[in-house]
Amino acid sequence: MSKMGKQPTIKDVAKEAGVSIKTVSRVINNQRDVKPETREKVLKIIKEIGYQPNAIARGLRMKKTYSIGVIIGDITNNFYSDIVRGIEDFALSKNYSILLANSDEMLFKEKMYVKVFLEKQVDGMIIVPSVGAKDYLKPILKKMPLVFVDREIEGLNVPSVTVDNEEGAYELTKHLIIDHGYTKIAYISHTIGVTTSEKRYAGFKKALYEFGITPIEEIIKLNNKTIEDGFNATQEIIMSGYRPQVIFTSNNLLAVGAMKALKYYSIEVPRDIALVTFDDFKLAEGFRPHLTVVSQPSYEMGKVATNLLFKQIEENAIQNEKVVLPTKLIFRESCGCSLFNKNFRGGEKA
Repeated sequence: MSKMGKQPTIKDVAKEAGVSIKTVSRVINNQRDVKPETREKVLKIIKEIGYQPNAIARGLRMKKTYSIGVIIGDITNNFYSDIVRGIEDFALSKNYSILLANSDEMLFKEKMYVKVFLEKQVDGMIIVPSVGAKDYLKPILKKMPLVFVDREIEGLNVPSVTVDNEEGAYELTKHLIIDHGYTKIAYISHTIGVTTSEKRYAGFKKALYEFGITPIEEIIKLNNKTIEDGFNATQEIIMSGYRPQVIFTSNNLLAVGAMKALKYYSIEVPRDIALVTFDDFKLAEGFRPHLTVVSQPSYEMGKVATNLLFKQIEENAIQNEKVVLPTKLIFRESCGCSLFNKNFRGGEKA
């Protein structure tokens, strides 16, 4: 507060620093045409007198709100929370804030939040798109910068950041076949129609066909979302009469459900049935046995997606860059690696 007990203004900062209001404005807006010593002096005064720039007035002047909207599928999923962390850190480096929404992978919620963000005049949006989002998102492209993360929508020219889902699933399935000799592999997939799920399933099938293994329909479970779905799908597999040697779940939530079901039926992993999953998560090493996974660079995905968004915001140009990041295999105990190697310590394969 100022000596008069009032909220300090930009005029107070300019007077104390001995510079013009225009110079203070340039410092606040991080413009380059200010001498380093002047910038340092102004920032020091701002801190000393406790000046807080008026974000609304600033937005009106600059025709920006210095905020971006972020819509993810499930904030409780560690994978998405890591992506958000990457988005937030990059946005803060640009002096932007984020508005976060959770769609629960429900199209109506996603549409509602997009409408809210448009009303709040955010400068751009990063979205994990739900199934069926193509039609309503088409007109949005003309209104503001947009980036997809984790998933794509075919037919929309939107920048995106994904990982090589097909290759990751293929390599893990190949490991199960070559290194363990498994031929009876159950598969529990995430939502049908989501590009990530479809590519992972394609990678799984590609490895099976390459080694002449015919998928058994009774132990292939598609279109699951939650931990409960993972439990139920695993229960169906156990009761099907086609006892698999290993269960491959296409994401971490399904893996948690699968592990719960196996424990419920007193099935020991990996002695009775092995278990692997696509996507690492903090509890994967806390499970007993530790889970073998395809790991995604989730934090990096968030940073790269935000960088793509700022290219559009700052350059005011439509981008259509598709970034595909590599995955890596992390070998732990749940696939059975430790059974044939007493000195097994786990490991990674890019």
